Amino acid sequence: MNRIGKTPGKLALLSLSVLTALAMPAGAAEEAVATRDVVVTASRTEQDIKETPSAVEVITRAELDTLGANNLADALKLATSINVSSPAMAGSNVTVRGMSTRHTLIMINGRRLVSEGSYSTANSYELERINMQNVERIEIVRGPVSSLYGSDALGGVINIITRRPEQEQLTFSLSPQRYTDKTSIGSDNYSLRYDTGKNNKWGWIISADRTETDAYANADNTTKNQFGRKENLNLDGTYDLADDKFLDVAVNLLREDLNGRSTETSGALRNDSYDNTRDQYSLGLRGKTKNGDYQIRTYYGEHDKVNKGFLVNNGQLVDFDVSNRKTWALEGHVSQQLGTNHLLTTGGEFRTETYRGTRIGTGDKVFDITYGSITKQGSEADIDYSALYVQDEWLASERLLVIPSLRYDNSNRFASNISPKLGMTYKMNANYRLKVNVGKGFKAPTLDDMYMEMTKIMGGMTVHVTGNPDLKPEKSTSYELGIEGEQGSTFGKLTYFVNDVTDLISTKTNVSFVPGVGMRADSTYLNEDKADIDGIEFEIGRHLSDKLSLKLNYTYLEATGKTGQRLEGRAKQQGTVQLHYDNIRANGISAVLWNEWKKDYLYAASSNTNKTYALWNVSVNKKWNDNFSSYVGVENIFNKKDIELNLLGAMVQAGMTFKL
Repeated sequence: MNRIGKTPGKLALLSLSVLTALAMPAGAAEEAVATRDVVVTASRTEQDIKETPSAVEVITRAELDTLGANNLADALKLATSINVSSPAMAGSNVTVRGMSTRHTLIMINGRRLVSEGSYSTANSYELERINMQNVERIEIVRGPVSSLYGSDALGGVINIITRRPEQEQLTFSLSPQRYTDKTSIGSDNYSLRYDTGKNNKWGWIISADRTETDAYANADNTTKNQFGRKENLNLDGTYDLADDKFLDVAVNLLREDLNGRSTETSGALRNDSYDNTRDQYSLGLRGKTKNGDYQIRTYYGEHDKVNKGFLVNNGQLVDFDVSNRKTWALEGHVSQQLGTNHLLTTGGEFRTETYRGTRIGTGDKVFDITYGSITKQGSEADIDYSALYVQDEWLASERLLVIPSLRYDNSNRFASNISPKLGMTYKMNANYRLKVNVGKGFKAPTLDDMYMEMTKIMGGMTVHVTGNPDLKPEKSTSYELGIEGEQGSTFGKLTYFVNDVTDLISTKTNVSFVPGVGMRADSTYLNEDKADIDGIEFEIGRHLSDKLSLKLNYTYLEATGKTGQRLEGRAKQQGTVQLHYDNIRANGISAVLWNEWKKDYLYAASSNTNKTYALWNVSVNKKWNDNFSSYVGVENIFNKKDIELNLLGAMVQAGMTFKL
């Protein structure tokens, strides 16, 4: 095993860099860095970022405005140890510390989403679906958090926290984007938000958004992207039952009408339509007591998807698939202060999932469905989850905070699992902190992984995928050691992390030529792989003045599989250099210029194809008065293109927001 710990020179050099920078004398701004205050995702309780042992990052509302972020993919551009890529026709992928997209738990206000769940599509479409207009902040926890959130959090958690009602206001935003060398191609983003403020005891926020994306066509008229329309309608309400007691109501509706053009094995041009509807509802009670707080809520979601394929030349239907996913959850937790040094949190969750569709082959509740001249058979699968967890925030001394946590998960489809974690924050002095985390995580196989039965034309090849009901949960053991601090105008972090994953689910594929059919790939899922993912995260920044700051983040990653091969879709080194400006005026300007770069990004493991590249980007936001602001930005300023990486050149984006 190739541990970074066996290359002490690199670690020592980075350590020296952090300590040297932190020891630099203060410049114009003598105050310690103002961190983004409080997070709730790392421990399910309110915690100061400096106190929490977990590796946490917060993206604020102001930063979203400066970036001109329309969706979650946009919002994550500057985050540490996170890589967002856009493989053609398949949404976006996000890796956290080298863990794949399906190992990241994405939540909205702590609620899971009902979404695609297959090996290749889990989470991929959510990065473009989640609009930023009604978002207050995004909390990111890097590293496994199964001790609190159970399955799906092997890589980390991204929790989108929405705004709460404040004052009556109507907000409208418009944001077009266009490629500089294809000025007719891009997307248009519209959003509308109405905040009622407090009306007696009720407060409501109604928000709606639409994204219309153009087709980016290849020379043969196939497309590099899915194009069409996405729409969201959200209703979020809060009722003040009494002092420090609230009832929360949420309704979230998604509608997608998308298309993509590809080719059949015969070479004929094919258009695929993707019609998606998703309805989610939530009802919750939360409050505070003299010595703690509590929350209990239930939520339900249903996602329908219809995919049809037509020949472009004559409109003939050649394939289709349908699916219906449902999830219902009941969860709650109570935090109670015990004495002066312990905050005990206990909680539980019960959740059910049902998947009914033409890509499921259980033989249970079989049905036939016909579109045009094609009839397909489908079936149904379901899974139940239940869990209990406990956490103690123990202030062992004025300098030492110890947080042990433990979660027990059970299901009707896999064996029970226990996920422990121990986190510690030690204050070396007023400015420096040492943080340690040790824990275990797991990810249960999805219904798709276990019961998939799919045949589909993809890239001119017939692909057949068969699930495996005997799959076991993927499991990880993680270790993390970090030092962070502030000295005057300078701040920094250095973290070494290890995440060893066993029983990693992978695909075993056999490719053959079938007479009369062409090339065929037969795949199934197996627990045959493992991953050893070690890395170093380095963050440093300095306030050059009260208006200007410079930040740098860097990640060195060793991610290998069972045979020692590097894991595909990861960069050995990546980072950003960011210059932030804010003139701190009521009608002011904020801006960010940044360079994002990757070195030895493994694009294709089979051919050992590595990519190294850097992109320059800029975004400027101007607040003209209390009711009007605008921004303009350029992604990929120097027009870098790489078809394999789906880098399609420079894009200009602009936007304006009106408030009434």
